[in-house]
Amino acid sequence: MIRCAEPNDAPSIESFLQSHAATSMFLRGNLAAHGTNEYKHPHGTTFYIKEEGKRIIAIAGRTNCGYVMSQSPDNDPAFFDDLAQELEGKMIVAMTGAPAQVRAFLAVIGCKDQLFAKRDVQPLYEMDVSKIDLSVFENTTEFRVPDADDANFLEYWFAGYHADTGVPIPKDSNLSALAVNFIEKTDARLLFVDGVPVAMTTMNARVSDTVQVGGVYVPSSERGKGYGGQIVAMHLAELRSNGITKAILFAASAAAARAYEKIGFVQIGSYEIALLNDRYLIGT
Repeated sequence: MIRCAEPNDAPSIESFLQSHAATSMFLRGNLAAHGTNEYKHPHGTTFYIKEEGKRIIAIAGRTNCGYVMSQSPDNDPAFFDDLAQELEGKMIVAMTGAPAQVRAFLAVIGCKDQLFAKRDVQPLYEMDVSKIDLSVFENTTEFRVPDADDANFLEYWFAGYHADTGVPIPKDSNLSALAVNFIEKTDARLLFVDGVPVAMTTMNARVSDTVQVGGVYVPSSERGKGYGGQIVAMHLAELRSNGITKAILFAASAAAARAYEKIGFVQIGSYEIALLNDRYLIGT
């Protein structure tokens, strides 16, 4: 059986997830940012634990906005059966994680292929941030945090980002809101060349020594010039000075994968993103 985590479980949860860090960054980041009992923030997560004696052997989480994530290294069918029972009557909008685990849970709850807006297995990458070498890049760029004056072009960029990735714009949001949200993020960064914006990036999960890179975008007119890899490298170099030693990401395209490999990322596995067309009520 599984149980809901309590605040005093947080250290044990982090210890377990740290042993499977590359496919646990959303779980770890949400735990670090919101703990186990945040019920208002969209990324606040309810954690479900399976134990063997006093040892955690599997964990899942459901965010307040309906994202499900899991870390079950043995891909235990009984764990996903128990999780489905625990989540009965609750709404979900997506699941992400190791592909075998995503498939196992979605099969248990009966999600058919036609229910998905996007279901994609992407290569998973890792990097030792100490290996970043910025000397290979030109010094004629400006790397900075976004501000309110950037909102207009960011709206166009988010339209392009969602078209390229196939990730639907949330139904309760719009391009203007996405731009404002990006500007307000602590980890959002922009790259300019001769005053022209050429790339953006942010971090979609962060713990004490590790980040997960997300939201990388280069407009079509600037692609093929290395700006995607450059902005990620510059951002990680900045974070390196603040104690970050490792970076994780998954690549949405072959071109993106080549850019990340060029700056030192190494493929270590794969990661699945399964986004539903609409809210799905488990048990219906």
